[in-house]
Amino acid sequence: MSDDDNQSVQMEGTQKAKRKRPAMKKRSATWNHFTLLEDNPNKCKCNYCGRQYQCHSRRDGITNMRNHILACLAYKTFREQQEGSQQNLTTEGGEGNASNMVLAKGWSQDACRRAVTKMIIMGELPLSFVDNKGFRHFCSVAIPQFVMPSRRTVGRDVMDLFLEEKIMLKSLICNNKQRVSLTTDLWTSVQNMSYMVITAHFIDSDWCLNRRIISFSVIEDHRGKTIGKKIVACLQDWGIERLFAITVDNASTNDVAVNYVTMQLLGWRNDDAIVLAGQYMHVRCCAHILNLIVVSGLNELHASVAAIRNAVKYVRSSTTRLQTFKQCAQQVKCPNGTVVLDCPTRWNSTYLMLMTALKFQAAFDRMAEVDKPYEAYFLEKENNVKRVGPPGPEDWESAGRIVKFFKIIFANDGWKVEEMTKAVKDLLNELYDAYSAMCSSSTPSMCSESAPSGSYGGTSYSPYFTNEVGLLEGPSGDGDDIFRVSRPFFGYAQKVFVQNEGKRVVSEVERYLSDPVEDPSNLKLNVLLWWKVNGSKYPILEKIARDVLAVPVSTVASESAFSTGRRVIDEYRSSLTPCMVEALICTENWLQAKLFANPVYNLQEDIKEQIFHMELQEEFVRSQASTVETVSADMGVMDI
Repeated sequence: MSDDDNQSVQMEGTQKAKRKRPAMKKRSATWNHFTLLEDNPNKCKCNYCGRQYQCHSRRDGITNMRNHILACLAYKTFREQQEGSQQNLTTEGGEGNASNMVLAKGWSQDACRRAVTKMIIMGELPLSFVDNKGFRHFCSVAIPQFVMPSRRTVGRDVMDLFLEEKIMLKSLICNNKQRVSLTTDLWTSVQNMSYMVITAHFIDSDWCLNRRIISFSVIEDHRGKTIGKKIVACLQDWGIERLFAITVDNASTNDVAVNYVTMQLLGWRNDDAIVLAGQYMHVRCCAHILNLIVVSGLNELHASVAAIRNAVKYVRSSTTRLQTFKQCAQQVKCPNGTVVLDCPTRWNSTYLMLMTALKFQAAFDRMAEVDKPYEAYFLEKENNVKRVGPPGPEDWESAGRIVKFFKIIFANDGWKVEEMTKAVKDLLNELYDAYSAMCSSSTPSMCSESAPSGSYGGTSYSPYFTNEVGLLEGPSGDGDDIFRVSRPFFGYAQKVFVQNEGKRVVSEVERYLSDPVEDPSNLKLNVLLWWKVNGSKYPILEKIARDVLAVPVSTVASESAFSTGRRVIDEYRSSLTPCMVEALICTENWLQAKLFANPVYNLQEDIKEQIFHMELQEEFVRSQASTVETVSADMGVMDI
């Protein structure tokens, strides 16, 4: 090796020796109370009393600093002042203060730390957000006395809050012996791990519909028996002993899963674990069924739909073609706006595409006359087959019929309506028999908890009886011991009461069906509120309504959890453990429900919300078209 090579190697070694490792971040929470000296980074001082300590990373530890902060009188005084009696007025709404009343609140380190934990969860923020310099600067200005927790501390706080909220929700379900319905679905994350979500649906004692994610855990495979075991294990973990229905999609594995759950629940000791031996346990997702029906119907008119789809695809494929289409639309006096391309597997998007394309039928016909590339586009081959189109008069006529047909089913099919009405009435009577049997075999309070009195076809009755001295006394004997003398007629009266249970149920069904119906045009009618007010007239029907109205018709509730999952488990946070993922997703769902729950559902407001989103989508489409026009005009785009 030459001298130059040796010198080069020595210089490289010297550079490596001079290269320093970046300073490690202080992990201990003790550093929240100390600040490094600017002139000597190996020494620090207490933020409260100013006492200095050696803090060299290798020579000195932090034991002395920790012991000092535990005994520091200045820090103790600081905490007492901050957590003392001084309070601030606030009109903050939310949990426990939905009416925005003025409240007096004192400052607390623990309360602020808990609020940070909720912010991380509800905002779907990474745990490291507490290390964000901008956030720390904001807190130092807004709340100077707040000691920011580390990311590890926040992680522990998340798990603690998850367990705390789970205990409260579990007590709500178990103490009320709530019968629930479930939805479940599977999802594969960016970690290449399969997750299974289980959502519980139930109506509480105040007639509020609740939807809570009770499990978001890893599942080994997608076999039906594995899914069924997960559901049973979840029910046992939450202490849920009464199940009404499970709503799932149309995958064949779900048939096996629901059958497994049904057989397991039939083996449980409680007789009312399931209703009617699980005949109606399996509820198929209506959204999937409707999508299959529409897609099957669209296949019959595949050529017409494909021709219009290809025409829209041509227009949307470049700014030049879209500009030409807009010019044709102006020439034939078409309305403002543009066309949208559908997703073939989403029938509602196909409906939107056809509905908008029909408005521009004349513009497409005009393009076929003046735009040569448009005509040549349909002469090309796609998958070795000539591309379908352009759309002709028959295709547009078929599209018009499809648009008018969507969502109009059984409108004039009287015999089908009668057949289905009879099936519903038969099922209602079958449910009555089952629920009345469960009531008669249970404690008397089960049948009378929501209504202390009912009626036998118009004659009022009471589950209470009068003793010999005229004191009103319950079946279990609620009178004073001094009046608790012999009751020779109590046994006979109780026997007659039980024998007449069946008559009361039958008359209750007939009375409910014969009572005047509500105005169907009243969009403000709230079904749950109606039952809350009128349920006392139908004590058995009330229990059926509470369970039936909680059954979800689709798996959207569970599928929406995967949208949260995609945001929580993204490519930057793929190292989260399954336990932490479940804690974040479940707790977010529970906190959102507590803070923003609306006990009275307003159908009219929901319709307004849907109309708003439709108008927003149309405005977005119009803005896209306007942007394309502006860009084309500025750039002077010409067809090549």
